[in-house]
Amino acid sequence: MIEYERLRPDERTPWDAVVVEVTQIFGRSVADVAAVEQIACVPVPVRQALQDAEKLRDQLNLKRIVVRIADEGLWNPEWGHLALKP
Repeated sequence: MIEYERLRPDERTPWDAVVVEVTQIFGRSVADVAAVEQIACVPVPVRQALQDAEKLRDQLNLKRIVVRIADEGLWNPEWGHLALKP
């Protein structure tokens, strides 16, 4: 299972990562993707956002993908495991 580092809403955005920000719109979990010099896109289904994040990480040669999510209830475990950094 894929593991993603979870950022709390008040944590700084890391410079070495693609950030997937998960929110809820009309009762559905959606996400946008951003990186250091990439502005967030229009929200898309979370699975698609995670795939887009993988591509962007490779294109920009970044180290990781992190997920910013205020309510962990919006996360589907099928997408991967969310882990808080130590």
